[in-house]
Amino acid sequence: MCVAVLVNISLHAEQFAAGLEETPVTVKARRGRILDRRGNVLAESDEEGNRHYPSGLCAHAVGTLSASGDAQSGVELAMDELLAGKDGISGGDDEHSAIAGADVYLTIDSRIQQAAENILRTAAENYAQGVDYDTKAPYSGSAGAVVVLDCRNGEVLAMASYPTFDPETFSRDYESLAAAKDSPLLDRASLGLYRPGSTMKTVTAVAALTEGSISGDTRFYCGSHLTVAGTGFSCMNSHGYLDVKQALSVSCNIFFYRTAQRLGIKGLLRYQSLFGFGEQPAFILPTLSGQLASPENTTPWSDAQLVQAAIGQSSMTCTPLQMAICALTLADRGTRYSPSLILGVGTRSSVSHVLPGKPVSAFRSRAAFSMTIEGMISSTRFTHGEFSLSQLDKPCAIKTGTPQSPRGYDSTVIGFYPADDPQIAFCVMLEGGANAKHTVYELVSAAVSE
Repeated sequence: MCVAVLVNISLHAEQFAAGLEETPVTVKARRGRILDRRGNVLAESDEEGNRHYPSGLCAHAVGTLSASGDAQSGVELAMDELLAGKDGISGGDDEHSAIAGADVYLTIDSRIQQAAENILRTAAENYAQGVDYDTKAPYSGSAGAVVVLDCRNGEVLAMASYPTFDPETFSRDYESLAAAKDSPLLDRASLGLYRPGSTMKTVTAVAALTEGSISGDTRFYCGSHLTVAGTGFSCMNSHGYLDVKQALSVSCNIFFYRTAQRLGIKGLLRYQSLFGFGEQPAFILPTLSGQLASPENTTPWSDAQLVQAAIGQSSMTCTPLQMAICALTLADRGTRYSPSLILGVGTRSSVSHVLPGKPVSAFRSRAAFSMTIEGMISSTRFTHGEFSLSQLDKPCAIKTGTPQSPRGYDSTVIGFYPADDPQIAFCVMLEGGANAKHTVYELVSAAVSE
């Protein structure tokens, strides 16, 4: 009897073990890495599948995973199908090995990205401490964004947003991050909407020069005040008679009010669209189109709104990414690129490069760009001390803006370097701050250093 029971138990044990061996088990694929253009690792997974972000850079662009490992934002989400790989199966009739996810190389240059993030962090520290602008002129802002583009092809070399977050602890910190009043989860570079302010004078200049509304010899008088459609407007100074290059250099409002009256709203809107404003850029990450100020969306409309639209005010909004595209289009004398973020996809031993999009050029006059750029180069003389752009080896071209905002005023700058053979184009937007122009020396120095 005992022998029969033992034999029976043995037979059941063998059948049970065989059943276990045949039960298929999913083998998770190892997620691919995200790297910058120099091969520096921005995101990688360990053998247990935990995701790590060694540098902490590019938190918004690189993106996040949930606590369960699901892609939620950024490149992690946009390239999830390639990064995730293919899970394997151990046991059963369909047994096969897992296929690791592909590595994704970004166009980001970590040196420039680090400089951009440092600039935004320093601006916030200066803002928190309070700045005495009578004795020194540091840049400041409670929050903001920096975008740097490669003038050769529109590749994104840096895209920073502040406040930011630590991607390593994102899942653990999510509730506090989501509830924070300063919105650290918002990618201000591609999703933040701002008025461009006087940076828009570059577009107005190109439009008016191309359409013949003004010429290089056209001069308007600035007495610091002008009434348009019953509304009084002012300029920072009484500049006297100026031409377009001088008006860009000193950022004269009155000159561009007069210019807008000659150009008209249809001409202004056409060229703002040609520079990429009012439309959503073709980009791998979520972006916004912003809004052009026009009779269709601004009530009541009059020439008072027209002249404000010409200097980036009224109801106009845009993203820092769009402003960087504008700077790139100025740098390339009318050739506009769509910004690209993915450089290549592959394995540790083989990478297939992703070609950037084809450029678009719809501008008739390169002379209009040349005169506008001369004014932008001249404006660099208003940078001072340790921030002076005269320290650079070659001339730089910039245009500043101090647009009105819910914070009172923001501070922004667009530009490119070198002015005569551009390598990088950029936008810096500082919320509620001042002297964005004084970030340029630090940003350019990082971008051109080896």
